[in-house]
Amino acid sequence: MMGVQIVDIEAAREFSAMIAKQVSIEGQLMLERRLAERRTRILGLVARLSLAPAALSELLGSFFGVRRHCQAILAEADRDVLVDGIQIAFSGAEPPSVFERISECGFHDQGLLRDLASEVLHCADPELHPLWRRWVLDPEQETGALALIVEDPTQLYGIDDDDTYGRVRFATEFLRQTLGAANTFPEPEASPFAFDVFLSGVYGVYSATVIKMRMTKEFNSLLPDLEEFMARILGVKGERYASRG
Repeated sequence: MMGVQIVDIEAAREFSAMIAKQVSIEGQLMLERRLAERRTRILGLVARLSLAPAALSELLGSFFGVRRHCQAILAEADRDVLVDGIQIAFSGAEPPSVFERISECGFHDQGLLRDLASEVLHCADPELHPLWRRWVLDPEQETGALALIVEDPTQLYGIDDDDTYGRVRFATEFLRQTLGAANTFPEPEASPFAFDVFLSGVYGVYSATVIKMRMTKEFNSLLPDLEEFMARILGVKGERYASRG
């Protein structure tokens, strides 16, 4: 399906060095811990979905990719179908079944539902199912953090969502092993979320570089620092910075 040597190790090392200059190891590990804590909270919400209607709203609000659209989804989607799609993910269903069931809930924006299905799968088993949001890989725009650290990004684009997710899964596992062996991110074996944090740093460095080239100095002065940017796109900004007291 994909070439054996897919990682652009030099690009990955350059991104790793730029991340390390701006975010301490402790800062990166803190983001990993916050992601783990969020997963624990989400597992509790999933267990309450059938008994507490409000749990679905809280659950959707926990996912950065869809939280701004939470009320629209709740107003338009078939709640029972959506809950079923979430629950089968946490019962061990394979990605195609989860993507299909969540897509059947009736909400009009299939891109958002794809983001939701990916986040649900990743939360259900972060070791087995990689994170796939548009900042990780956007096949329509041909952008994303993953595309920046592989030799040929076109190999990541499948014929449909299931095919693309399978390619993301393959590439993520390959990259985690390769970059972990090269000590590209801190303590890779300690957390299944280490690669998420690394990808958020890659995308943050890339985004800041592009924005600074295109925008005025005054606008650039308003940009968040890299650690805050990473926390935002990972969906743990409030939790991360609330801990500072």
